[in-house]
Amino acid sequence: MLRRLFILGILVQPLWGVWLTYEEAVQKSPFKTASIGRVRAVPGEDAFLFRGQGENNRSWYKVSLPHMDTTRLLDGQVLHFQGKDLEVTGLSLSESGDKVLIQTDREKIWRYSHWGTYYVYDLKKKRLSAVGRDPRRLRNAKLSPNGQFVAYVREDNNLYTFEIDKGRERKLTNTGSETILNGHFGWLYEEELTGYDAYRWSPDSRYIAFWQEDQSPVREYALIDELGLYPVVQKIRYPKAGETNPTVKIGILRAKGGGRKWVDLGQLNDHYFPWMEWVNEDRLAFLKMDRKQKNWELIIAEKETGNSITVLRESDPDGWLENHGQFRFLNDGRIVWVSERSGYKHIHMAKHSGSRIWPVTSGEWEVTAINHIDEDNELIYFTANKESVFESRFYAVRFDGTNLRLLTPEEGSHWVRITAAGNYFIDTYSSMESPRRILLKDMPGGQVMKVLGKTDLKQFKEYEWSFPRIVHFPTKDGQEMLDGMVILPPDYSPEKKYPVIMHGYGMPGTQIIWNRWGRTMHQYLAQNGFIVFAMDARGMSGRGEEFKNLSYGDMARYLAKDQLAGLQYLIDNGYADPDRIGAWGWSGGGYFTCLMMTKNGPYFKAGVAIAPCTDYRLYDTAYTERSMGLPQENSAGYDSTSTITWIDRMKGSLLLMHGTADDNVHAQHTSHFVQAALKAGKDVEWYQYPGRNHGIYGGGAREHLYKKMFEFFQEKL
Repeated sequence: MLRRLFILGILVQPLWGVWLTYEEAVQKSPFKTASIGRVRAVPGEDAFLFRGQGENNRSWYKVSLPHMDTTRLLDGQVLHFQGKDLEVTGLSLSESGDKVLIQTDREKIWRYSHWGTYYVYDLKKKRLSAVGRDPRRLRNAKLSPNGQFVAYVREDNNLYTFEIDKGRERKLTNTGSETILNGHFGWLYEEELTGYDAYRWSPDSRYIAFWQEDQSPVREYALIDELGLYPVVQKIRYPKAGETNPTVKIGILRAKGGGRKWVDLGQLNDHYFPWMEWVNEDRLAFLKMDRKQKNWELIIAEKETGNSITVLRESDPDGWLENHGQFRFLNDGRIVWVSERSGYKHIHMAKHSGSRIWPVTSGEWEVTAINHIDEDNELIYFTANKESVFESRFYAVRFDGTNLRLLTPEEGSHWVRITAAGNYFIDTYSSMESPRRILLKDMPGGQVMKVLGKTDLKQFKEYEWSFPRIVHFPTKDGQEMLDGMVILPPDYSPEKKYPVIMHGYGMPGTQIIWNRWGRTMHQYLAQNGFIVFAMDARGMSGRGEEFKNLSYGDMARYLAKDQLAGLQYLIDNGYADPDRIGAWGWSGGGYFTCLMMTKNGPYFKAGVAIAPCTDYRLYDTAYTERSMGLPQENSAGYDSTSTITWIDRMKGSLLLMHGTADDNVHAQHTSHFVQAALKAGKDVEWYQYPGRNHGIYGGGAREHLYKKMFEFFQEKL
């Protein structure tokens, strides 16, 4: 029966155009989308660095704006060391502009971190040299601002510097061990708080401020690789909700060794320290956040003494504070940052002491990032959703809050990359009705200087692309208006009722409905007779602090209730067949799917949950506790949020898919859910992908995953 239905699905033919095949939807897209590739800003210039293509792919080029003059910065012919051609896997320029740090042999560790073999090329002396006494198996390597040093962490978890001209390596710390990490973070900080980079060069390149993390109190979680003759066990220090966290210290070191000084962190009680930057050559700023992430302090420390003072404080007793890292220090000491103190995320400014604070922007909209500050002209450039909650646009405003200007008037969601000199930016944007365009614009006014790329809309129309539309509907209690997105089949008929696949994520403080170009996979589902629907429930972001905090303490409460309001909208408007409702999602979306199939079980017939979190007691501390509190203090909230609690409500069929090497959402989540479902006699199927992480890719895994997902919906709906 399954095979017959799948074949019928493939044989459905469009009336006028060409429809997507499975291979086109998942493996090889037929669409050509505008792209300028991966580019890097050239320090101090209005220029970008990019890699050559074809026979020039070993060379790197600099394109100067606005005239697009292109010169070869690094000739691939020189990337030859001791009889070996170097295959570049990463590259960065020093702020001084005369040194290039080259990575080869890149090896992934966790989501962001990686090992590598490193070399330095001196652009002036035309000289290539290996980093340190042994350039292999280094992590978190960075050039100093003046280009005279490289800092990095070796496998012994100690921080080193290499003085390039003298060829001298110095070991700056000696406490590194299996559990003491200097200059790089363990799993929790990398995934949820800061990233892997745990040190900062001072502006004058003379000092390094670093985090030292002690993971010894953290319990280990074992990942088992069964692909060899005997299983290999890899252990992660992974603190689950309510469990013991790692501790950190902040120290300051001389780049040439010696003189370590520990920074005064104040009274400690299970705090996080997720952000740190130098204010100037003499002072260091860092953020201190309590474990529940309801309070933070911005603290300034003196380099010479390590003494510190708190200059800013914020709190959110009804929810949590964002760890956004949006803090800037002006030359005169004033502080610029993004704050929710008004009820919406806005730019604020304070005196260097924090004694006086005032808003720069205000209104019922939210700033998402401070992109650039022009101190000479007293301008702040930032990204916000002022025009629409569904769009990200780029703006400029004066320090005093006047002359707020929109620099990206084109409808849609925008992503900007600013040149290091700050005179131009690359604007990449799209909308639901217009695919990606890439423009070069000037900074003062946003004037278009050049079209760098434009995606042809005609190719999508030839495939009968079904343009999504945004819809609005009330919650069932009438307290709020909610927003959703609907994609109809290309041959939609109002005389028919269609099966619906609801795609969700819904994690607290996130957003899924955006006015931007959609996913080819969802078009494939629509072309095979499904209506695709998504929505933002109460507790998601972009609509102010009060709306976001509705998810606090029980992230399932409104996520479950509001999806039923969206479903009712589809039924009331004649779209949906109420007996054929499905859901799918990945990670947090896998949680959403399991929640729909259990807590909302009577309404859902089928679901596909990929890498799902099924019980947040099994997830990590920093992510879970910011919106749920501690399980020891909120047992009822954790019970309500767990999808396993509601397993008896499950009526439909659920397919779960998980990688056995998932270090983020452990395959344990699927195991716990399957165990409960089997005991309750529920209809579950599951696939385990051996050795695959949270992304489930490589070796045919991704193709298999989507094929099985599509077949499952064809059979069940």
